[in-house]
Amino acid sequence: MTTAYFERLRARVAILLQAAALGVALSAALSPAPCAAQERLLVVADRRMPYNGEPGDPREGYAVEILRAVFERKGYEVEYALLPWKRAVQDVRTGSADILIGAVREEMPDLIYPTQSLGRADLCFYSTDKDWRFTGPDSLSGVVTGFVPGHSYPDWFLQALKDQPNRFHALHGGDAFSRMLAMLVEGRVQVIPGSRAVADYYIRTGQFQEQVFFGGCSDGDTHDLFFALSPANMPRASLLADALDSGVDTLRNTGQLNHLLIKYGLKDWLGLGQAAGPGN
Repeated sequence: MTTAYFERLRARVAILLQAAALGVALSAALSPAPCAAQERLLVVADRRMPYNGEPGDPREGYAVEILRAVFERKGYEVEYALLPWKRAVQDVRTGSADILIGAVREEMPDLIYPTQSLGRADLCFYSTDKDWRFTGPDSLSGVVTGFVPGHSYPDWFLQALKDQPNRFHALHGGDAFSRMLAMLVEGRVQVIPGSRAVADYYIRTGQFQEQVFFGGCSDGDTHDLFFALSPANMPRASLLADALDSGVDTLRNTGQLNHLLIKYGLKDWLGLGQAAGPGN
């Protein structure tokens, strides 16, 4: 065989190898990106129904159900765990957890937020005295008020706590509001603060309607609540926030969000029924 024959053979083999390499590259480019199916999202919060309740319960809370509806259809494994609030915030800050339920953006600006809120929280007060009314900060000067360290309270409340610490009773640990409600019924405190959506849920489900009474809300202390994502997990957190925005939009536009909220006796907080919606 001549030298020319071997040269032609080498050229043909080179062409075949290049074609094979190109085929592999095209296959990789055209095949779908690895499904997030194997990715785990760790979601944390303290128990605050109707937003989030017992993990694995048929009524885990509408915020947990929103997360499952948005992310599980994308293939993520959503793992939801209850933690004391301060620990939950810390775990999201450090990246040990991915998503925090019920953050107030103005109070934790270092976290990553979607545009979509998950409801609204107001600051209302409850007492076993049906005649007691909250008319302003001075209303708390003559009563012992329960509170949960680390929860969201306005400056005037924190100042009152500093000025008259003997008028306040701290409750640490998880499942804070239901335990604070029990403390109120037992007479260990005279007043407790809470979001109306949360308080109404626990008063209703605990059948305390004849024992615990709504005393009014603090004007101007209403905040949007959000899912908050870990700044330690960028850029993933930003991508998850975008997925939440588009996912909640889809749930709202298809009527799935409204159907989900009905399960908890609520209406869309952005809809016409806002006054009866989450956090109101």
